[in-house]
Amino acid sequence: MTGTPIENAVLELKALMDVVVPGYLDSATLFARPDAHPPATDDDTAQSRAQLRRLIYPFTLRRLKSRVLAELPEKIEDIRTCELTEKQVKLYRDAVESRAQGIIGALTDEDQQIPYIHIFALLTLLKQICNHPALVNKAPVDTTAVASGKWELFKELLAESLASDQKVVVYSQFTEMIAIIAEYLDRNAIDHVILTGASRNRGRLIDRFNTDPACRVFVGSLKAGGTGIDLVAASVVIHYDRWWNAAKEDQATDRVHRIGQRRGVQVFKLVTLGTLEEKISAIIEKKRQLMADIVREDDPGLLKSFSRQELLDFLS
Repeated sequence: MTGTPIENAVLELKALMDVVVPGYLDSATLFARPDAHPPATDDDTAQSRAQLRRLIYPFTLRRLKSRVLAELPEKIEDIRTCELTEKQVKLYRDAVESRAQGIIGALTDEDQQIPYIHIFALLTLLKQICNHPALVNKAPVDTTAVASGKWELFKELLAESLASDQKVVVYSQFTEMIAIIAEYLDRNAIDHVILTGASRNRGRLIDRFNTDPACRVFVGSLKAGGTGIDLVAASVVIHYDRWWNAAKEDQATDRVHRIGQRRGVQVFKLVTLGTLEEKISAIIEKKRQLMADIVREDDPGLLKSFSRQELLDFLS
């Protein structure tokens, strides 16, 4: 068994175990009617996960990459922070004031259902504002104005990496942001490849990045470029926006930090201070292992892994 089914969702692990030893995991707390009896506290969750580890221990053989590939170069992860510009602050506050009040009212009323779809739409909008105002107002990107704190930070990190003769892999979850990055690279004559869900000839694009010294930057979405490929020609990874699931980020980073890598890998994760990005980053790190098991896609359903209070914190 590969590690991926376990990373994607705990229920996928149960499905595999049910084939091998049917009914064996039915008594596990983590699977005993989870909708009717969800863990009440983090301690309850930890106990359930500990029970599951004990139950599957006799049937699993796991080797960590760090043990198998002792010669693999070091990977250094660094969260780099920035601040909103005045334009971004106005857009951010307007979005919260116009859309958040009804959502907050529903969250504070225990008798009301949580409006996950509306929360997801608002949080996505706020993340886009943090990335670049052009994602929201659909206006052409003004290269002379400082419109986004994160955009300025990204350009600085990219320039430093290229100046030190390193190839760079950049991930974003927004195709519009990928288009802005591609336009900037074209304008500055920086050779690159783009990989999204709409890309054709994936193999040719990846091979060009890995073998052509002139091709310096790979820009892709996590869904299209975060699995099943090798990008070992790079030694710098920039996550332009944080993914809800830390396991997805790690999986994407490991396109670079894997067999064949000869240089140390520097990973930058960009976070905008004073926004929900900072709160998401903190919660992801706190619940890193739990989220790696239960969160699968960037869709409204993943918000159900957060409590009402955590959702309120996002919007405060």
